[in-house]
Amino acid sequence: MNQKAADVNQAVIQVEMQVRGINGQVTLLSDRVQIKRAGAMARLTQSRNSEKDIPVAALSSVRIQLPGLLTNGYIRFYLSHGKQSDDTLIRAASDENTVLFNHRQFTKFANLKTAIEKKIAASQAVTRAPVDFEQLDRLAEQYKQGLISRSEWISTKKRLLGL
Repeated sequence: MNQKAADVNQAVIQVEMQVRGINGQVTLLSDRVQIKRAGAMARLTQSRNSEKDIPVAALSSVRIQLPGLLTNGYIRFYLSHGKQSDDTLIRAASDENTVLFNHRQFTKFANLKTAIEKKIAASQAVTRAPVDFEQLDRLAEQYKQGLISRSEWISTKKRLLGL
């Protein structure tokens, strides 16, 4: 196999956006978000975390805290299987899924947030299982006949619809 054919067969990971903050740099790749730590502020707040990759499919949301007159803002990445911690600046500074930024960097981070949210939405739409309408019809019929309770009908319907 020649080099050209080998290149076509490999998945291409493309850098879509790269933004530098106060205590790290966030890179949006085609399939994941990469957080790299460098500099004095990163050593102070993130001494144990030098680099982290978060697959887009593992993200549930992204939140931005606006910078104030005397405080920095931050972008925080929430994992779908992780616990949501409180959002104080002190805790955010040491959180491995958070990058601090100042008011001059805000616009770039807002654009990054929008791009990541689009990727999260696309990822969730792709991974959603197809709905089995025949099973939904059978379930509705069982409810009408009194074979299952209303709460069973609602919970099973939500599960089948992926809600």
